Amino acid sequence: MSAIDLAPAMDHGGRLTGGQDSVEWYTPPAVFDALGLRFDLDPCAPPGGVPWVPAARSYSIEDDGFAQPWTGRVWLNPPYGRETGRWVAKLGDHGDGVALVFARVDTAWGQAAMRAADAVCLVAGRLSFIAGHAPADRRGHNAAAPSMLLGYGPACAAAVLASGLGTCFVPDLTSRAKGGPA
Repeated sequence: MSAIDLAPAMDHGGRLTGGQDSVEWYTPPAVFDALGLRFDLDPCAPPGGVPWVPAARSYSIEDDGFAQPWTGRVWLNPPYGRETGRWVAKLGDHGDGVALVFARVDTAWGQAAMRAADAVCLVAGRLSFIAGHAPADRRGHNAAAPSMLLGYGPACAAAVLASGLGTCFVPDLTSRAKGGPA
C-alpha cells in the first residue's frame, strides 16, 4: 500500500481555503500513477489545465464544467465545499469516471456517493496537493481531512480497487437497494 499526501481544505479546482491565502493546489501525479488510467475529461481544471493530469480535454471555472456535457471517462476533483455532493452525483449519473473528494462519510452526499459508486477507496494518510505553478514533484501540505476515491464504471472501479492507495472496497449492493443501512 502506498501513502500519498494531499493539502489543506480546498474549493474549486483545489484552491486552498481555511484562513490561508487562496492558492491553486493540484492532485499529485502519484494518484494518477496508482490509477493507471487516462481520462477523456477533467471538468474542474484550472485555466490551461495541469500538465500531469492525464485528461484529453478539460473545462475550467470560466467554462462552468458542471453545466457542460460530460463524455467518456471523467477525472473529477471537484470544488471542495457545499457543492461537492452535486458534482459527485453528476459523475454517478454519468457512470464512467473517478472522483477524488474528502472522505465525508458522515454526510448525506458522502453516503449517497459511496452507495452509487462501483468502488470506494479510503485513502491511507493525508494526501499533499501540489501548489499551483510548482513542479509536479513538489509536495504541498497535508490535507485538512482524509480523502476517498470513488470509481464509477467497470474500468474505473477496477483501477480504484487495484490502486493500493488505501482501504478499497466494493459497496454492499443491499445498501444500494435500501438506500442506506438496514
